[in-house]
Order: sequence, then C-alpha cells, then structure tokens
Amino acid sequence: MATLLKSLIPARDAYHIYHAAADVLSADFEQPVHEKIPPRAQVKLPKDGHYQFKQADPFRLDGVISYRSGYTQVAGHRSPKQGHGFTTLATSVVEDLNVLDVVTADRVVAQISTEHPVYDPNNGLTDAVPSVTFLGTRFDNLRIGGHKVEVERHVDILGPKPADAKSYFEDDGVLSRISKQYDNINSARDLPEWASKQYEWDRAAAQKQEEVKCSLVNRVTGAPGIEFGHVIDVPHFGKIFLAELSLKREKNGAPGPETYSFHLTMIRLELGCLAQGNSGIVNAESNGQGSDH
Repeated sequence: MATLLKSLIPARDAYHIYHAAADVLSADFEQPVHEKIPPRAQVKLPKDGHYQFKQADPFRLDGVISYRSGYTQVAGHRSPKQGHGFTTLATSVVEDLNVLDVVTADRVVAQISTEHPVYDPNNGLTDAVPSVTFLGTRFDNLRIGGHKVEVERHVDILGPKPADAKSYFEDDGVLSRISKQYDNINSARDLPEWASKQYEWDRAAAQKQEEVKCSLVNRVTGAPGIEFGHVIDVPHFGKIFLAELSLKREKNGAPGPETYSFHLTMIRLELGCLAQGNSGIVNAESNGQGSDH
C-alpha cells in the first residue's frame, strides 16, 4: 500500500506518497499439478517509509519449480543530498532457480531505484517526473535446456531523466529506443504469428493509454528454440519472457501531480506441453507521488 511520509523543506512542509513492493515468485499451474502459488516473500513499504526486508526460505513444488534461497527488500527515505528529493528502492533476488530442469539460473536480481523531486507548486517546483535506475538487475548463469544463454542487457532503455520536467511519454529518446526494440523483434527470422501481433509498436496508442511496455534485455543468444528480442519460444516447453518492464503514468488532475509506476518481472513463463500454467519470477515495482498537502 502507498504510505505517507512528511519531510521538512525550507518555507513549507513537503509530503511524498511512497510505494514499493517486491516478491520472488508467483504462479498458477494446471498441469502436472494443480497449484496456485501466491506471491512468496512479498514485501510492501510500511507506513513510515524506511525499510522492509524478507528472507525467502527454500521452496519446492514437487519437480515443477524450486529455488534454494532469496530475499526481497523495499525502502523509502528523503535523500540527504542537497537539492534532491525522495528515494525509493525495490529489490527481489532468487538463487538456484529450477523450472522443470529446463530453466535454471544461479541468481536472478530485479532492482528498481527511483528518485522523485520535491513537489512544491507554491514555490514553482512542480516537476513530478522521477529519475529511475535498474542498477544491479541481472541474470547469473541463466541456462535453458542446459544451454548457457547470453543476455544482452539494456538497463538504460529509459535513459537519464528527461530534461525540463518532460514526461517519459513525450521524450523522443525514450520512445525511439523502445520503438527500436520492437523493430528488432519484428525483424527476427521465423517470428511466430502470435509474436508479430503482440509486439506491434504504436506510439500514439501507448501515449493515449498512459502505458509503455519494453524490456531490459535487447536480445538473447544460445537458447534452444526461437529467439526474438527478450523472448524465447521453446518447443515442448513454452514461452519465456525476460526482464519485462511496464511504465505507467496516471494523470491525477489539478492540484496534484501525475504519478509514474515501474513494474519489472525478470522471468515470465507461459508454459505448455511439459506443464501447463503461468509464472512470474523475481518481481519488483516502485512508484511515488508528491503532494502539496
């Protein structure tokens, strides 16, 4: 849940609504076992901001999915640096992941850190756009079907914070990088029909819907099956989506500023054949909103 933290700045009180959450795994399996796994090691930022941590104990669902350990953490505080605003952190980590002895990894990390400027319309400070970094986000020794998968990361796809308080949704650099990612997917050889429909880039639609979807992975090599961008379609197993990022904007209207949210899922599975079901592995999200009251 979003929480409210009051911090003092010159001439007035500034408020910031924090939000951060993380979990290591959730799933809904139909075959070979019928099991719904609610988010494990889930944490949400407490009311006073500060820090929340949870250790993920070893987990195994028969021979379907397991991990040896992991943890999640969230934090929110006023930046001690002069002229800076409010910092939020969300981290999710899983170690020794194994899905049906097909997808394995030594370590998978999702990390989102945002910094929101102080929102103070009375003093002319109305910038509501946060900066964001995904430093630390990675796959260690990701293997599919025993094959070592090389991952070309693109953790700076959103780039630095747009200049002059411009929104990510109006920044040509951001939108062109995302567009290029979609173009790379659609230029892949033997692209499945479902993928060509799912990865159609429509800039106007994304801006209208206030949501863009992309990935912190540009491409993978070495995996069995069909590779295109951050996606791997493995015969007799299913679809594997890596480092999916969703950026959303909510225009709250006057007098409050707009809100941005970032949601990252490091491994999303749509399984078929060997097993039936879906799973999201190593999830983190962060957003925040300034307020003048």
